[in-house]
Amino acid sequence: MNGTEQRIRSAAIRLFAERGSADVTISDLATEAGVARGTLYRNVGSIESLYERVRLDLAAAIHVQNVQVMDAAGITDPPARLATGTRLLVRMAHDDPSFGRFMVRFGLADETLREILSGPPMQDLAKGIAAGRYAVPPGSELSIASMLMGTVIGAMWMVLEGHQGWREAGAGAAELVLRSLGVAGDEAKELVSVPLPEGTAG
Repeated sequence: MNGTEQRIRSAAIRLFAERGSADVTISDLATEAGVARGTLYRNVGSIESLYERVRLDLAAAIHVQNVQVMDAAGITDPPARLATGTRLLVRMAHDDPSFGRFMVRFGLADETLREILSGPPMQDLAKGIAAGRYAVPPGSELSIASMLMGTVIGAMWMVLEGHQGWREAGAGAAELVLRSLGVAGDEAKELVSVPLPEGTAG
């Protein structure tokens, strides 16, 4: 993604989050991104297609980024990965409030849930179940994906509204999810207390 495309995407995220919908005009986006309308037409196409692309790209990108961080740190235990990934997501909302607001507004969309079902979080969940680290009913993947997203988005909202700091909100969300998946309370609390990998400012 070149610099112009990045500016357009960042501007789109801000506008979509502020308005709570894709009801944004080309002129609005051009002004927010600081680019000419012709540049937008060449790079964007329609606002609707940009909105869908932003939503799907964000869902995929954040999981890829988290996987790279955890793999580099040698985190292999599924509950430890879930605890780390959850806290990293909540911290992203603190570091980039526009991203956080976008996720709070749109994070429970069907496309995002599908990305989770096919992406790294659910792959880690399957490994945890196979290893006996989780105790969940068969066929509960969609319910678990919904719970994960709802809990993470709730924690992001707490941070953005100033009710909790990202560390407290992230640890609380991660512990709640781990306990709901059958991880013992003491272990869950210990896992969410481990410092985030170096290089993630956590």
